[in-house]
Amino acid sequence: MTETGVTGAIFMAQCLKAEGVEKVFGQCGHTNYALIDACQRLGIDYVSFRHEQQAVHAADAYYRVSKKLAVINVHLSPGLTNTVTGVASAAMDGTPMVVITGNTPSYHHPREAHQSMRLHADASQGDIFKPICKRVWRVDDAKFLPEVMHRALNIAQTGRPGAVLLDIPMDVFSQKIEAEPVTRSRRPNFPRSMGDAQGVAEAARLLAGAANPVIFAGNGVAMSGAFDELRALAELLQAPVATTLVGKGVFPETHPLSVGTTGIWGARVANDTTRNADVILAVGTAFGEADCSSWRSDHTFDIPGSTLIQIDIDPQEIGKSYPVDIGILGDAKATLAQLAETLGASPRAAEVVEAQAETVAAKKAAWREELKDTQLVDTKPIHPARLLMELSKAAPADAVFVTDVGWNKNGAGQQLEIASPAGFITSGGMATMGYSPGAAVGAKIGAPDRKVLGLVGDGGLMSVLGALTTAVELDIPVLWVLFNNFCYSTIRTVGTTYFDNKYGTEFRTPDGELYNPDFQMLAKSFGIASALIEEPDDLEAGIKAALAKDVPFLLEVRTRGDVPMPRTGYWDIADFLANGND
Repeated sequence: MTETGVTGAIFMAQCLKAEGVEKVFGQCGHTNYALIDACQRLGIDYVSFRHEQQAVHAADAYYRVSKKLAVINVHLSPGLTNTVTGVASAAMDGTPMVVITGNTPSYHHPREAHQSMRLHADASQGDIFKPICKRVWRVDDAKFLPEVMHRALNIAQTGRPGAVLLDIPMDVFSQKIEAEPVTRSRRPNFPRSMGDAQGVAEAARLLAGAANPVIFAGNGVAMSGAFDELRALAELLQAPVATTLVGKGVFPETHPLSVGTTGIWGARVANDTTRNADVILAVGTAFGEADCSSWRSDHTFDIPGSTLIQIDIDPQEIGKSYPVDIGILGDAKATLAQLAETLGASPRAAEVVEAQAETVAAKKAAWREELKDTQLVDTKPIHPARLLMELSKAAPADAVFVTDVGWNKNGAGQQLEIASPAGFITSGGMATMGYSPGAAVGAKIGAPDRKVLGLVGDGGLMSVLGALTTAVELDIPVLWVLFNNFCYSTIRTVGTTYFDNKYGTEFRTPDGELYNPDFQMLAKSFGIASALIEEPDDLEAGIKAALAKDVPFLLEVRTRGDVPMPRTGYWDIADFLANGND
């Protein structure tokens, strides 16, 4: 009797194809190669990295700029464990992601199968992901794939998006099944949920009567695609807009109503404006610690001193960090439009709007003057604030900045001016070092017509050098800007400030000389064009020349490692570190 149907691998690839998936990211292994082959047969590109973590960061950033589902396909055990940091980072920031891993053949699960995790349960690698993913499946028979695939695609992309894991034994990839691929038309259609009409009406009343309202926008605005609705509501209310770090760019920071990011390393004008608001409209934010100065009321948000209206698609987020006066469960795009319609034209009195605008404008001007103290200095090595200022001036308005950690993340969040949606991509909840190099490749794949700049420190780059190889292999023209300061500068500052010690934070040879690889030679060995800037006066021309290149390019800038981030908010770890050497 002839066996009919398609293999489990082909079926899964058909489902991904029907979902609109064009790229799958990962690294090959013997347990997942059947799906790699199936995807290629169906015209889905496999974007291979030299390390699985880099592949996941790339898929994460690819989604953030393209809004196309992030899909990962990796080998079992070490291949899967190498993804943990990347998947956790993506999940914390709400990226919808389907992770598919191979596993040992199902009939070997009770035995000592090669590379199988089996210490507490047979073939239990998926258990590692239960705290990270919205749902984890191990599919031990291909006949279950039709039901699992539609649920996985739904769960990853609905509600608060996140990651799901499909653990597939390699014999299941090979089994034949007869089933129609899961398509969007065969999956439940969830329309955008609008807020409760009574709650929206009460929110409109409070906002219309506010003297100093502020809109606080988070990554939920980006996930919903509510950029136009946010701008329309802000302009209708003439209310200033602050954002979270991950939400940076959801509202154009070139707009007069923008006050920048809040929190520990936020813009002073944003912290001052939010702290003195009488009504705060929060949209799509979990009020994370870094955005809220460890929730200290004298630094960023004074709640319940301020009246809080919170809109979120996830009921668990509403009222989690601050007590709410009005909680509205709904999609950001639909609910912001609903709120604007309820407000009507010119909802706030002109004299009230003018008074607030004058106050905010004065605070913004004072903040710009304050930044000049570091942005205009001519020290050598170059002050990172000077580098960020020159990057902000030279980059195209629709550029995508992909940041790592340290000055190139927190300083960039505070001081870069982002004008376009998805113009700033970073690891928010996890703050993962080594995020930028791979993520920048993914961002460029997702937005081929935009200039992508990967900002990274020397410590971050050295931890994920393999990401550069993928850019060369696929001819992905990313511009990496390397902040080379021969140290982990943020932790060096912790050591020198609180412990009078730099031990373990600087890169030195046994004789005490500062040490790093020759990054120019390193770039050449990868086949990547590069340049080195050491003089502050060379920044403008050097950055412009690098931006003009349409090839993978490494711009190394020698920066200071002894300058702390300008902290305008508060972080309560200082309370503990201050007593760390007693």
